[in-house]
Amino acid sequence: MSTIPCEIMISVLRELGNVRFLLPSLLTCRHVYSCFKENSGVAAEILKRQIPPAIIPHSIAALEASQLSPRNETSVHELLETLYTQPTMFTERLRTMPVPLLTRMGHMHGVIHDLATDFASSAWTRLSKDQGSEVAGSLVLSPSEYLRFCRAFYRVELYFCLFRCRTLLTSVSFDEHRLFSNQPPWEKEQLASVQDFLELKLSKASYDVLAHDVEFGELGIDYTTTGDSNHFRQLWLSQGVDFIHRLMSESSYDAKSKVDLYDALMSPPETDLNDDTPLPGYADEDLAALFPPTESQDQDTDKGPFEAWRVAFNPWPRSAWVMLTNNSGLRERAYVFWDLDRIETYGMLKLFENTPEDSELQRAYDDVDEMRESFEERSKIWQKGGSGYWSKNDESRIVWPTQ
Repeated sequence: MSTIPCEIMISVLRELGNVRFLLPSLLTCRHVYSCFKENSGVAAEILKRQIPPAIIPHSIAALEASQLSPRNETSVHELLETLYTQPTMFTERLRTMPVPLLTRMGHMHGVIHDLATDFASSAWTRLSKDQGSEVAGSLVLSPSEYLRFCRAFYRVELYFCLFRCRTLLTSVSFDEHRLFSNQPPWEKEQLASVQDFLELKLSKASYDVLAHDVEFGELGIDYTTTGDSNHFRQLWLSQGVDFIHRLMSESSYDAKSKVDLYDALMSPPETDLNDDTPLPGYADEDLAALFPPTESQDQDTDKGPFEAWRVAFNPWPRSAWVMLTNNSGLRERAYVFWDLDRIETYGMLKLFENTPEDSELQRAYDDVDEMRESFEERSKIWQKGGSGYWSKNDESRIVWPTQ
């Protein structure tokens, strides 16, 4: 291998499909490592093949947010300002980033890719099952649709990274909503849709533990309530997409064993709550003035998300243009992610008008009385010193203290 010219070796490394394969490759022999040292920019090239160019600024912003120190009003503002006004500055940093950080970015994109395609696939399946649906066949996302799904997950992750510790911020209100201030309501609905999807996945992944573990029963951890009324679930969501992805991947009970994105989306401070003009009262030019084009809109000019959002919020005033409870079924179907061409081909706007208002998230584990009864039973066991896995009328897996 030592006789292979460096130019050829670097060409081979460039073909790696994932930056996480780079480090093992460099450890194969000294010649490979030497070639890389002379052409270290190949690491960034590999990552660019893995992550779409339009997503890279969000990927770097999420990485920097996860290690931001100090995390205060100034540092948060500067990071968000760079992302929204000079995103290319983030892309330029790729050239000098060490391989371990690039690997972290590659890992995070792998997680977001899995979650984004899972969400898109489940939404498409629900659409195909809707009454009167013309949607059929397997789903192949267009490049712009894939970008929308991934970008929304990155934005949610960015929010979690920046605001999971509110007490460290001296002026949370401004900075928290600075994340959303440049986004039109249909893009905020994309984040709301991701929030619902992640909450459903977290709900399913944590149910076995929360509904059966004795100590969680003693603590009375709610596993039925959805949205911002469930503080503990919102707290766990704030741990980020990698945490949720790992929880979803665990199959065993033992392995499974203060931020609120929901609230921030529900109450955007820039909205005039006294403005009761319904959406049809705004001309197109009025909406354009309210939501001037952003960097993301310059990259994504497709009108599909806007038209879908306009159908969903047609009778509502500006203060209610994001995350309505009775649009839960629409968000479950990723209604603000599809291209206009797909929407028109399958007549999806008419389908959106007749979508059920509720969602699987709202229907899952909604027996509050059963949950409270389990709290009482598990609390009795805890008070007697028991722990472990409880089931109704079955204490065979309870662990009791030795005499």
